[in-house]
Amino acid sequence: MASSLPLIVLLLCCVGLAHSYLRVSNLRAQNLRPTKYSKPDGYVKLYYGSIFMGQTSFVRGNRDPSWPQSFNYYSAKLGGRLTVKVYDKNAVFDDYLGGCTTVIFKRGIYSGWCNLSTGGTLYLTYSFR
Repeated sequence: MASSLPLIVLLLCCVGLAHSYLRVSNLRAQNLRPTKYSKPDGYVKLYYGSIFMGQTSFVRGNRDPSWPQSFNYYSAKLGGRLTVKVYDKNAVFDDYLGGCTTVIFKRGIYSGWCNLSTGGTLYLTYSFR
């Protein structure tokens, strides 16, 4: 008779992962820095640790963009780091406008902001469940 212990351990691991996820939404910025020639075409890249979660579409010619996309990461853990970076889309090289990192310290829903290094502010909501 084979032991069912490996199956039980696998199920417990899967159940734990299924209930630990990070969701980032309500991304918007205010007062993004315009270039000498145009208003910014902003977009956001998101990372959990070194793992790329995704990026928003870019919003053309808007200093106060908002992005409707939500991003989920299903293997998040307490103590993990969420990093968001804002860029200005250009024809050749995109300009980095700034970003921030926060540590996921407990379960719940949080709204926050960070001041971007080139001017402007990024707002977001994240939940960890």
